[in-house]
Amino acid sequence: MEKIINSKHEKSTFHVLIEETFPRLQQLKKEKNRIAFDSLMEKVLPTVKQYINRQLKASIKNKTLPEGKYKVEDFTDELYIEAYENIQDFTEKKQLRLWLFSHADIILEDTIIEEEFDSLFFKNIDDFSKEEWDAMEEQFTKDGDGDLIMLEELDDLSYSKQDYTLANVFIEDNEENLIENLNAEMTKIEIQQQVESILFLLPFHIRTIFELSVNLEFDSEEVADIKNMTARDVEEILAKAKNIIRSSLLKHKRRK
Repeated sequence: MEKIINSKHEKSTFHVLIEETFPRLQQLKKEKNRIAFDSLMEKVLPTVKQYINRQLKASIKNKTLPEGKYKVEDFTDELYIEAYENIQDFTEKKQLRLWLFSHADIILEDTIIEEEFDSLFFKNIDDFSKEEWDAMEEQFTKDGDGDLIMLEELDDLSYSKQDYTLANVFIEDNEENLIENLNAEMTKIEIQQQVESILFLLPFHIRTIFELSVNLEFDSEEVADIKNMTARDVEEILAKAKNIIRSSLLKHKRRK
């Protein structure tokens, strides 16, 4: 059984790398050495690129962006340019890593708006019928090897599958029995696939807040800075995302 504990995660390699490269990036901008600047940014951007790729694939899957029109490079190329132009405005190491994700979200959201798609998936999960769940999960049909086809299609170096566990969703100590039952009835792969499939159908702002908090280990204050909202709003939306995923797991369990 997974033990739910409140503990601060060690900062990911990405967070550390940004802080280590930040002074050098500023120096290269002072020297107007754009080639070296872009080369160093290449070491920083893979995590950001994976984040953008996940949002792009999700937006295509839930039809808020058209398939085949945009590439990850369309967004990362703009980040290169904007980072070079703005690097001298940052006074703290922390600011750059927050800005990279904040600006990535702005670019993605602007693109979605320009495409004029506003029929985002969102309704009360508790109101979903079995037929609605079956129709939604049909988008993630398993192939002969038991892998979700959608996830298999995204199996490339620029896409990062996440190792989701029930600890990412259940936060109350009094839910330990429920966690134990789910762990007994669902495999680790089933849990990961279920969480991934629901995330891909959530609205952009809810999905990205969950990923920034859970996958990339930004705290509520940092996510608030990225999203230009209050930490309280971030925590409320994160709780909403977890409740949606939690409900889907329970419904999945009842349908088995």
